[in-house]
Amino acid sequence: MISSHHAHQKLRRPVVLATFLVCPFFAAPAGAANSTAPAPVHDYRDYPSSVDAKLRLFARFECRAPKGILVVTMHGWHGAVKKAHTDNIPDPLSREYFAIAPEMRGRGDSTGSPDCNGWELQDVIDAVEFARTHYRDRIASPEVVLLSGGSGGGGNVFALVGKFPDTFAAARAYSGISDYALWHHFDTKGEFRDEMEGVAGKDPQGRPAWIGGSPATNAEAYRSRGGLTTVGNLLTPTLVFHGADDVRVPAQHARLWVGAAQGQGRGALVTYHEQAGVGDHRLHQANETKEQQTFRARAGDDFLQQHRQPPVLPERGSMVVAGFLKTARFEVILDSIDRVGRVDYDLATGRVEVHAPTAKRAVVRVRRDHGWTQSEIECVR
Repeated sequence: MISSHHAHQKLRRPVVLATFLVCPFFAAPAGAANSTAPAPVHDYRDYPSSVDAKLRLFARFECRAPKGILVVTMHGWHGAVKKAHTDNIPDPLSREYFAIAPEMRGRGDSTGSPDCNGWELQDVIDAVEFARTHYRDRIASPEVVLLSGGSGGGGNVFALVGKFPDTFAAARAYSGISDYALWHHFDTKGEFRDEMEGVAGKDPQGRPAWIGGSPATNAEAYRSRGGLTTVGNLLTPTLVFHGADDVRVPAQHARLWVGAAQGQGRGALVTYHEQAGVGDHRLHQANETKEQQTFRARAGDDFLQQHRQPPVLPERGSMVVAGFLKTARFEVILDSIDRVGRVDYDLATGRVEVHAPTAKRAVVRVRRDHGWTQSEIECVR
């Protein structure tokens, strides 16, 4: 955790990181193997979607220990779990973890089309629920879920902790995208904006737009995707690394997100390291020294070790809804993934009011003693 003063110092004294891990590497246990220990889990398999029965989703599930703590690892923008890519930066995990690496929609063997932090984020939660059911005997503490990702995966991390605020006990974002309009602006090569805009014939797999239009023509849709929009919802302790000289995802993304977290009273939950001299137009971690790499690995491991308590949702308050918001106690789903609104809630009285400038209606689900209740309400303008 860092105070605002320390955060300011770190913003001026860079250190950064790399992306995150796609195919986790587990260190081999010391000593002779225990013949009675269960076989390691190393599965790449499909799991169901809770929002679209037609989707066929895939993830890698790995655990070397008899039981492991759940950690979700997100691959890069152009990466995939099954295929090596420079957007997938290795982030070694010790053998104590049960790692889930979701294959995002339209990547690897997963069907469907990417929607850039839209409903594809629900696929991540579905992978966790699948693991809790099908690997229950290999999970040490099912209520504890950790999160890590870099580059595009780091952008997923920023969005996940904002749209599922009480799900993750700790999160790590490496070279993450916090504002997709800003990323579009700096993408002079058109390496990423073609996919976001859906320019005809430019997507290598012929998929529809990941967002649609540009920030000038579809500003709200771009805002709904970025973690910068929902940073005020933050309940999860989050470690952020970014290279000061990163061109693929400029360090301004981390600076803005960290600054916004501090401005909205969430600064105590954020630890930021900006790495001086790290990054270029090709690689997030270019020019990272051995010392910087060692520090990043140690800080990342220590951070996951320190945070093992799931966040507690306040009994009442206000939160931003970027397309949807899902908590353990209530959920709000706007009439479009491209809309942004606000929910004012009081769980003691059951009051849930949704405000939105453009969304007309919202589905509200509230968890009560007898189960979930669902209703559709009009949004207040």
